[in-house]
Amino acid sequence: MLADPLSRRTFLAVSSTALGAAWLAADPALVRAALEHAARAARSPGTPEPVPWEVLTPDQAADLDAIAAQIFPTDDTPGAREARVVTFLDRSLATWAAQQREPLLHGLDELNGEVERRWPGTKRFANLAPERQLELLRAQEQTPFFQQMRFATLVGMFSLPAYGGNADKAGWRVIGFEDRYAWQPPFGDYDAEAARGR
Repeated sequence: MLADPLSRRTFLAVSSTALGAAWLAADPALVRAALEHAARAARSPGTPEPVPWEVLTPDQAADLDAIAAQIFPTDDTPGAREARVVTFLDRSLATWAAQQREPLLHGLDELNGEVERRWPGTKRFANLAPERQLELLRAQEQTPFFQQMRFATLVGMFSLPAYGGNADKAGWRVIGFEDRYAWQPPFGDYDAEAARGR
């Protein structure tokens, strides 16, 4: 279940897919360009003119933001919206994840076609009530589009904040990651005994 907070760890553990490999095998120069753009977007949240979308239309951005928010919802901890996943996703699709653009947007079009079939006149995923969004995504969990969106949401949630996602370290707070500049042993259970001098 997407909204079950108890399943987040399981959800994160099983999120590696073939689609994810394509995101990770990107050209470093393109990744750097995406990161710079996303960082500019993150620095200007309150400006009258937000950073323009590079790939997404405003409607597509609203849909993908709503999908990401259902995949990683806000509860007592920040979610995909607070982490600005859709901003990171837009720039990524314009640069280092450009090969993922067509499948992602095609999948979004198909999803919106299903929205219109089920709820005539609604037209777009972002226009659905949250309960209906969740109902539709549950039916899509095994599709390539959903798998791609799930992976992209996780990348945007947990990457370095300098990359544009994980705004204000929201994703790191969710998993309890402590952002230090220097680390001291023990680094984990595996070296605790050695650090105690045994």
